[in-house]
This record gives sequence, C-alpha cells and structure tokens, in this order.
Amino acid sequence: MITTSRYASEKTRKLAGKLADRLGTFYTSRGKKTIDSLAAYARKRGEAEIAVIEEKKGMVSVIEVSETGKWKWADEMPVDEYEKHYRSRIS
Repeated sequence: MITTSRYASEKTRKLAGKLADRLGTFYTSRGKKTIDSLAAYARKRGEAEIAVIEEKKGMVSVIEVSETGKWKWADEMPVDEYEKHYRSRIS
C-alpha cells in the first residue's frame, strides 16, 4: 500500500497514486490517519508493507512500515529507484 505524508501536495498525491498503479498495489489518502491505523487497513487489504511518500526538494523520501506497524526511513531516492527497490523485494 502506498500513501503520502499528512500534508502532501497535490503533486505528491498524484505521484503516489501513479506509483501504486505501476507497482500493482493501491494508494490511500493519508489524511489524519495514524501509522497504526494505516497498518491495520493495509493488513485488512492483504498488504504486508506500507510506503509513505513525501517530497522534499525534488527528492522522494520513503518511510517503509512493516505489517506489525514498526517503521523506518527507507531513504531518499528518485521515484524510479524506489520502484526498482520495491520490485526486487516482492519478486
């Protein structure tokens, strides 16, 4: 599952939606949801991880959240690099 940071720009939300489509997962709007509630929603939809997308100065920051609700910063990377990273993990 892919979502964005709480106060994401429209550009970042569109990017997250397109990335979810390309990766064969789904996008949900973050709104005021906590990481715990996002993790619970992802589990209900059969997802084991969540990627929270944030944009800073033209780079995409990604926070990966495991199905247990624990999170870590994945890294800052261009979107195409994150796509390669994600695909290698699900293959």
